[in-house]
Amino acid sequence: MQTAAAGDYRDGQMKLQEQHFDLIFVDAELPGGPWHRLLPVVVGSGKNCEVIVCSRCGDERLWAEVLQCGAYDLIAEPFEEGEVTRIAQCALDSHYLQRYGSAVRNPSSKAKAS
Repeated sequence: MQTAAAGDYRDGQMKLQEQHFDLIFVDAELPGGPWHRLLPVVVGSGKNCEVIVCSRCGDERLWAEVLQCGAYDLIAEPFEEGEVTRIAQCALDSHYLQRYGSAVRNPSSKAKAS
């Protein structure tokens, strides 16, 4: 498993263009640009991955916004290792199931990509 860190919006945007990720954690107060602007970058890249938003002060309004924008979930401080691990694993499971389902529905598209 590889990981990468980005210090701000622009750095994150560049890393998304250069590498493939299965899972992205993004801070709700991302320096240099709002977190929700990264979601179209992820979707537009064609690199299917899940996004989890992290926040110092998550509330129901932010959680609803996160889900409406297409992110997988919101994790609020204090971050509990077990809860972060559980949410990340669920997001990865969902991600892999979506990719598997897509390959089953469109077997010719996988053959073309190979």
